[in-house]
Amino acid sequence: MPVRVVKDLERATEAPTPCVELRLDYASGVDELIPQIEQVIEKKTTILTVRRREEGGQWTRGEEERIELLNRLLDLEPHYIDVEAASPAADRLKPRGGVRVIASHHDFSTTPPMETLLKWARRAADVGDLVKIVTYANMPQEGLRVLSLIGAVDKPTVAFAMGPAGVYTRIASVVLGSPIVYVSLGEATAPGQLSLEAFYTAALSIGWQQYGGELETLREALDWADGAIMYILKRRLEICRDLGKWKKRQGLPIYDDVRETQVLKRAGDFRQIFELVVQMCKAVQLVV
Repeated sequence: MPVRVVKDLERATEAPTPCVELRLDYASGVDELIPQIEQVIEKKTTILTVRRREEGGQWTRGEEERIELLNRLLDLEPHYIDVEAASPAADRLKPRGGVRVIASHHDFSTTPPMETLLKWARRAADVGDLVKIVTYANMPQEGLRVLSLIGAVDKPTVAFAMGPAGVYTRIASVVLGSPIVYVSLGEATAPGQLSLEAFYTAALSIGWQQYGGELETLREALDWADGAIMYILKRRLEICRDLGKWKKRQGLPIYDDVRETQVLKRAGDFRQIFELVVQMCKAVQLVV
């Protein structure tokens, strides 16, 4: 998540996820945020990232200053630190303690041929503990190319495609074994990035979820289901708002008793819940 002020770090601490990425390249200054960053690290599995502009980041100062900052951030002992495999920083980072390095490569314009992708992945495997290769898919089939990197090198690999044509790869990558999935907790940091609730919805819809009978696992499964329900309800309200605008343009009444009866009949055992949902959606259509 983008970090600009202390409040962003407070949101990270309260985020309903076990792991957070702190994008510190968005911050005008990092030193004053150190105490709060340490608090996040204590409570969450934390990835610290200072992304350079060449790969879609917001860092505007020089590479030497960035390398110095990255090495100072290692003193905080985050769980992971992300560095671009093609950058000078990759060779000058001095990992210590239990910090693991995510060596990444990002292309925000295209998905290159497989030969190039493998070259990037091998370089990342040489300098990092985890490999992360992210490209931009202009066509859905390009996403298959980047997904094939998972398992292609001997390091855990995160690989997916950005953009509308690559959205499906964010879900597929996790199913294929990617150790990390990147979702938005508000402000997206890449095109096509799913919200946490949208990820839950997509994962559950294809039958992918955490299994197990332990309390924490069951609670996590419940969180997934709750997130999916909230996402679907929000989407239903958005559709009803658009429907209300269309009816208004056509001079049609908001209420349609026949349609409402059909919806409630289909709801079956969930009729009481759907009666409330339908009332909410009516209200949305009335105020457009």
